[in-house]
Amino acid sequence: MTERQAIRKWTCIVIVSLLCFALGTTAWAQNQAGSISGTLMDTADDVLRGAQVSISDKGMIVSTDEQGRFFFSGLQPGNYTISVSYIGFEKLTKTVTVNPGESTTVSLQLQVESGKQSVLVTAGSASAEVEAVNEERAADNLIQVMPTETITSLPDRNLGDAISRMASVALTRNEGQDNFVALRGGEPRLTNTTVDGFNMPSQDPGIREFDFFSVPPGIVGSVTVSKTLSANMDGDGIGGSIDLVTKTASDTPTYQITAMGGIGAMGGFTPIENPRPNADIYGTWGRRFGASKKIGFVIGAQYSFDGSGYNDVEPTPDEATLANNQTVPWDDAQDIRTYMFHRPRYGVGGSLDYRIKPGSTIFLRYFYSFTNDSGDKSVYTLFDNTPGVQVINPGNTGCATDPNTGATAAPCNTPPRYYNQLENARIYSDSIQLSGTHVLTNTWYSWSAAVGTGYFGDNPFESGNFTNTATTTACQFNQAATKDYFVPQWRPACFNEINSPQNYFFTGTQREPGHEEQINIGIEGSGAFRWHLGGHLSTFEYGGKFRGMHKYNNQYKSNETYAGAGAGVPMTTFPNNLVQPNYYNGAYKDGYNVWFGPVQDYVNQHPTDFTLDNSDKGVDSSNYSLVEHVPAGYVMNTTDFSNGIRLVLGLRAEVTTVNVHNLAFDPRGNATPNKFSGSYYDLLPSASLRFNAGHDSYMRLIYARGVSRPEESELASDVSWGTGGNGAYKNTVTFGNPNLKAETGDDVDVLYEHYFKTFGVLSGGYFFKYLASPPVSTQTVLNNYLPPGAPRVDQGTYLATDYVNAGSAWISGVELQYLQHWSNLPGFLGGLGMNANYSYIGSQTSGIKGRSDKPRLLENAPNLFNIGPTYTKGPLSMAMNINFNGSSIYYYQYTDGAPGGPTGPLGDNYNYPHTQVDAQGSYALPHGFKLLVSGLNLTNEDFGFYYGSPKYDTQREFYHPTYSFGLSWTPARER
Repeated sequence: MTERQAIRKWTCIVIVSLLCFALGTTAWAQNQAGSISGTLMDTADDVLRGAQVSISDKGMIVSTDEQGRFFFSGLQPGNYTISVSYIGFEKLTKTVTVNPGESTTVSLQLQVESGKQSVLVTAGSASAEVEAVNEERAADNLIQVMPTETITSLPDRNLGDAISRMASVALTRNEGQDNFVALRGGEPRLTNTTVDGFNMPSQDPGIREFDFFSVPPGIVGSVTVSKTLSANMDGDGIGGSIDLVTKTASDTPTYQITAMGGIGAMGGFTPIENPRPNADIYGTWGRRFGASKKIGFVIGAQYSFDGSGYNDVEPTPDEATLANNQTVPWDDAQDIRTYMFHRPRYGVGGSLDYRIKPGSTIFLRYFYSFTNDSGDKSVYTLFDNTPGVQVINPGNTGCATDPNTGATAAPCNTPPRYYNQLENARIYSDSIQLSGTHVLTNTWYSWSAAVGTGYFGDNPFESGNFTNTATTTACQFNQAATKDYFVPQWRPACFNEINSPQNYFFTGTQREPGHEEQINIGIEGSGAFRWHLGGHLSTFEYGGKFRGMHKYNNQYKSNETYAGAGAGVPMTTFPNNLVQPNYYNGAYKDGYNVWFGPVQDYVNQHPTDFTLDNSDKGVDSSNYSLVEHVPAGYVMNTTDFSNGIRLVLGLRAEVTTVNVHNLAFDPRGNATPNKFSGSYYDLLPSASLRFNAGHDSYMRLIYARGVSRPEESELASDVSWGTGGNGAYKNTVTFGNPNLKAETGDDVDVLYEHYFKTFGVLSGGYFFKYLASPPVSTQTVLNNYLPPGAPRVDQGTYLATDYVNAGSAWISGVELQYLQHWSNLPGFLGGLGMNANYSYIGSQTSGIKGRSDKPRLLENAPNLFNIGPTYTKGPLSMAMNINFNGSSIYYYQYTDGAPGGPTGPLGDNYNYPHTQVDAQGSYALPHGFKLLVSGLNLTNEDFGFYYGSPKYDTQREFYHPTYSFGLSWTPARER
């Protein structure tokens, strides 16, 4: 079978699935059948979602939805006994009479299992935990649910912070923020992110990963992390899938507003410009309208301001051989950096719904998040000018290289360099979705249509270039004085030279106008009908989906070069915008800092002194346009056997077509339009078995296959380059690979879970993932390289990144979770609780070009844990969390035979381990008010990278704690 024939075959499967769906939606049962609809609440009239509601003699089991509602259809006239099971509450049974052709409506109220457990009802976050655990228990795949009450019970920079408190979750951090989420040992690209089931477009250039940096934590109703896949889910989540669930209006009105503010110190007792401010305001308003409450509307909104600042040192690590043949860590260069941010972040999310009749509801859901990643950066680069040193990479020093010995040699005369930068990216994501669910007599169907965008750009990086006109330099690395490799020492002359602004001259700016945008659309429909398999009630589900994605990049480099008299504009023309007498906790003497704003103002005021070059517009090497279409269809069957055995089998087929337009460059840098296309299909089977394993205990066995498509820029961008990189190599170039293949992953899970009588759960499991053809990045050094279209001045040594498919890889892990409220303990001890998890995750990959070893997968942290003690008693509520992410490989660099070996300065690039402690407390006041106090990053945990082993440090920065105080108000609810 040819590829074209295969695609036609699976396109037909999708069409047949959609036809089945259309036929299923017209199947009406006998007019005499009736139904039961109801709402489940607690004694405080809060709805309870995730409860298991059953009619045992019919073998029918449903779960209450996010509005606490349930629905049974296809019931013949007669009496039926409804049973409700909800952890933390007493079991409830009720007899309901069904009349011919009518829907019987019931309202059920559950009582807590013990009077001492009233905390589960009266404390919002604790009640939310109860709902979350019940939702997790009722799901056929492995999920974790974090409701908004739990999200906001601790301080968070953005939503990624909150998600990191779940089991087997690791974060990719940058500049004091949490960006990407990695699940179960996979890198972030193996994680699929959706909003209400709709694939969210990435905001970041060239990648598929959703960036949580722009998402305020208070605008979602809950976060559901699916760690295994089923046939009715998109196949993208090899690592797992994160669904951001927007808020929906319940029968009880919701009003809530919280305002927090405080300070984030930087630099210990000598912060940048005194303590930097932060602010956070969020709230929710929602209710239902009309006598029968058919129309519901809810909106959640949040605004925050992050004024953090920090110092950052970025050495260029090397290894030197001394005269006595001793090898020691050596630094060829080092950046002295200062960042000061002013980042606003805001968002809204919610829904409008209309209940047509019991079991039939239409939703309009919306989601929007925005941040302006705005901040000033000031960077001095020191170079080691020590002659006669035998290092591995002499080209990174300020000296020439002796052609005979390879050691550094005269001339050693590279003075410190300087540039500044304004980061000013607009980053946003949004989606709007129209959907409906309709339950008929023996069938149900659902449908949805959605569109969303992700955006990054509008001059995200604007740099001012300076030249140092000093003719001599005495700057050298001081290895003898370096007692702590985290704080490399340099000769005093280095810092005298960066405090000599008379030697520096402004020579021009480089801006990056344009943007990168991704637009996603999705249309899907599904249906199901009940049938009997050997006397056991079964549900057969089928559906089809079409989703399309268009991602493009139109950014370019705009240069304004000084053309006036002299070497440039003297640095002394501009003010010293920031004086830091205690830079990096007093370890270094800071230099003369000029922000980009005054520099750009000067250019605007003296246009005749500068030459504008926009020749890169339309022919930038990073430009591309990629269109991807994925039609899919699935079938899935669920059968409930006796003794609590539930079997789910499914098969999903996805067809992927990709069309790319980009630019190809000849050796002289001339660009010509280029295009290519490709297509392939994936069959994704899945199976899930759940059964009772004792009183209040269950076992789950799950298998699923997923797929991960190549990153857009890795596939579509011919070449992209830059000269302001971090760490050992400031010049970087990345080459695309149009031959990259999609990766597939087979996942096997075994999980045991036990639920405590006093609310709580203990679970433990093992998972194994086999990955075929994982794409990996490899790094090589290109000497005397000039990127296509780059000015001759940018010719030099570049760290080149290539993307290839490795042979195979595996991930294997153990995951433990424990959650309990000890409400049965006497007195004040009854307020104690614990929410903790631990994961050990191993991995291995093989087939990487240029190396025979089998390293861990990228961003696979072997040890992850959270320890979260809580206390809720009366008006007092407190929570703390200790979060740990172990070290992981950020990118591969090592190749066989590299000097220093895999643990040397040419080893792979690693993230440092990260341990962070956050805490928040509240005290309830009369009239619905609540006092709040929080501390974020109380451990002042560092962020950074190293090569091979920690002594080859390449970046290390501290953000310092942020303390906030505030007030929350939730008025008495209407009845």
